[in-house]
Amino acid sequence: MSKYAFIFIDDGVDYQTAPTPEQQAVYGEIFKWFEANAQRIADGGAELQPTRTATTIRKRGGKASVMDGPFVEAKESVGGFTIFELPNKDAAVALARTWPGYGVEIREIVEERDAQNMPAGLAER
Repeated sequence: MSKYAFIFIDDGVDYQTAPTPEQQAVYGEIFKWFEANAQRIADGGAELQPTRTATTIRKRGGKASVMDGPFVEAKESVGGFTIFELPNKDAAVALARTWPGYGVEIREIVEERDAQNMPAGLAER
């Protein structure tokens, strides 16, 4: 079994202020999806606050700058994440295809490390 981060993509709509009936229906389907897949969750993850609440730190020339808000203007952003334990990437893709929300990115979690404590296989990538 491997662990996969499901990074849920937010469509830019602020669901926390007066959601429409359609948005409420999507949230209802999302709650059902999590209930149906609860046994596969390795780490509960979390929903994130809207990007307008973000703080971004960037380093340039060894100096850190702190900015309010996201570092790019985009209609999509990360809305939350969950870690699933699944047999392989095909199983992760199959599960992600059932996600009732806007979008999801899948990334395998680095669990194996080499003798130098680097992710296993990094040199071959």
